[in-house]
Amino acid sequence: MWYNLTNHWGFMRIIRLVIGGYALLEAYRSSDVMIGIMGVILAGMALLNMGCGAQGCGVPTPPRKSTNNTDEVEYEEIHSK
Repeated sequence: MWYNLTNHWGFMRIIRLVIGGYALLEAYRSSDVMIGIMGVILAGMALLNMGCGAQGCGVPTPPRKSTNNTDEVEYEEIHSK
């Protein structure tokens, strides 16, 4: 847990933390519950390094099997009259 909090701080993670902190501050000042929930979600995503970024989720892809046995495709030309 400590490793996740202290490492891999990128630009988007810092922006999420700043926006989440600002949303929490404004929710406290205006007593708005919905902004507070949004602030908790954004700050939690930044602190726990969870969520998807602009490029999408980092879902690992399975390794591709090398297919050296490719079939040759035969083409037939069709001429119109």
